Amino acid sequence: MEQHVQPVSTLRNVATIVFIVVTNSFGNLLLAMGTKQLPDFQFSGLPHYLQAVITNPDVLAGTTLLALWMFAQLSMLSWSDLTYVLPVTASGYVIAALLGTFVLGETISFTHWIGILLISLGAIVVAETAPRTVHEPDGKLE
Repeated sequence: MEQHVQPVSTLRNVATIVFIVVTNSFGNLLLAMGTKQLPDFQFSGLPHYLQAVITNPDVLAGTTLLALWMFAQLSMLSWSDLTYVLPVTASGYVIAALLGTFVLGETISFTHWIGILLISLGAIVVAETAPRTVHEPDGKLE
C-alpha cells in the first residue's frame, strides 16, 4: 500500500515543536505545583482526595495543558516519524529542569545537568534530519 503524506512547512513544524515543548513543560510544572497542595493519598479517603484533585486550579490547568500537548503531539505524528518527534521535543527536559530549579526550588546535580545536555545535543542532531522518512513512489524522501 502506497503512502503519500503532504510535506509540512518548516514554520508549521517548528511552531508545533515549540507548542509541544511549552505545553508539556508548563503542564507538568502546574501538576507538580498542584499535587504538592493535595492531602496525602489514603485509599480510605478516595472521594475526598478526588474532590481535592478536581477542584485544584493548578491541577486543572496542568491537565488542560497536557491535553493540548497530547493533541499537538498526535497532530505532529501524522506528518512526522516517531523517531523524529520524540527526540526533537526532548528539549523540554531543559525547560523542565529550569522550571524545577527556579519555580519549584529544586536542586539539580551536576550529573543531572550533564544528562540534560546530552539529551539536548541529541535533540539538536535529530532536528537537522527530515521529519518524515516515507518514500514517495518515485523513490524520493518527503
